[in-house]
Amino acid sequence: MDNSDHLHGSIVVNIFRCSNLLERIGRKLASEVGLTSVHQWFILSALSNGDLSLKQLGKNTLVTKQNMTGMIERLKQGQFVTTYEAHDDRRMTLVSLTEKGKQALTHLDRFGITNNEASFEHIKLDELTSFNRCLQQLIENMNKE
Repeated sequence: MDNSDHLHGSIVVNIFRCSNLLERIGRKLASEVGLTSVHQWFILSALSNGDLSLKQLGKNTLVTKQNMTGMIERLKQGQFVTTYEAHDDRRMTLVSLTEKGKQALTHLDRFGITNNEASFEHIKLDELTSFNRCLQQLIENMNKE
């Protein structure tokens, strides 16, 4: 095993560790507004820029269609989202934030910013920018497989 293999392995382990911490923090914040999972928060965030189809939501959040359907149903039951048929293609289901969903997202964003400030406190902007590009490339590479 050479140094790059060791570094790659260390990065993967640290990403998993970070993911576990983010999940724990996110689950606590999500439960404060009545969401049952961090994935539901991801869906609300994806809808913050406008209505999306189930297919687009799955692609944006990397969630399978089967799981997406169940999550949307639970969000509908909680009155966070609503669904409707696309006007130009009735086979396509579109998802929209409700007022309750928008309020939940506003609450989550406000508390998320506070947590993010503490998490990124000693990291410079250029380091964060580079790190974000690396994560995006890693996701793209892994998504090809």
